Amino acid sequence: MDDLRQRARGKLIQNAIFSLPSALIIAAAIILVGIGVRIPILGYPPLNLSPVWWLAGLAPLWLGVIGMNVARQQAGKPAVSQAPREEFDLSRIRNPSLRMNVKQAIAYRERIDKAVKRFTDSAMQHRMQDVASQVEAWVQNIYALASRLDAFQNDEVIKKDLSDVPESIRRLKQRALQERDETIRRELDETIRRRQAQYNSLLKLETAMDRADLQLENTLTALGTVYSQMLLLDARDVDSSKAQRLRESITEQVNSLHDVLASMEEVYDSSHDSVGRSRANLSDGGAR
Repeated sequence: MDDLRQRARGKLIQNAIFSLPSALIIAAAIILVGIGVRIPILGYPPLNLSPVWWLAGLAPLWLGVIGMNVARQQAGKPAVSQAPREEFDLSRIRNPSLRMNVKQAIAYRERIDKAVKRFTDSAMQHRMQDVASQVEAWVQNIYALASRLDAFQNDEVIKKDLSDVPESIRRLKQRALQERDETIRRELDETIRRRQAQYNSLLKLETAMDRADLQLENTLTALGTVYSQMLLLDARDVDSSKAQRLRESITEQVNSLHDVLASMEEVYDSSHDSVGRSRANLSDGGAR
């Protein structure tokens, strides 16, 4: 959430810097210094200050204009608008079910935004700004989770290995039972061991993805519950246990999804490494 606040603050400052008053001050500085306009009184004897000293007077004015613009934006915008919004490319998610899940999460986000806007009390707005930032982080994690699941489900190499490796193990075991040469049988046993290690990694990955898919369904349900709870809040709940529980619930969901994503990345990367090593070993074995 701190990262979201920093991004929001950076956006406000950027808007202030590129505002019309700021641009006019910068243009004035360029013109005054560029054509060498003398500073009244100070630019003449005995001081003879260079036109560059215009910057000493204009810089504080420029910074003051930026500060006032930032303050005006913070005061004038509703709480939810201060939470940076992420626009998601749904076309990158090929699985219709996963794409629909992300759409649903975005729809809940929009409804929560509308629920936040109905609060006019400044204290409640501040609290709801935190909620809006948390929900934004929540939806970002949902999109990341759906994207990773979609990548797994469309990984042709993984799908082929899940289908082919068990059959390969079965054939190797059958051949080992029929093989009379002790040396070849040892080679077959080692190949079977490597294939089984590869298959175990694939199954571990598949299990992790199944759990992540279930987590995605659960977190969407939780997001809908949070939306319903927000509709029941009013200004009197700003410091109540009800509002606190709502914020804690969102934080728990965001952290939970973050942990799931980290776990998925770890299992996915280790599985790919294991599969790669198994194929390399099998190739070396075949070469021998």
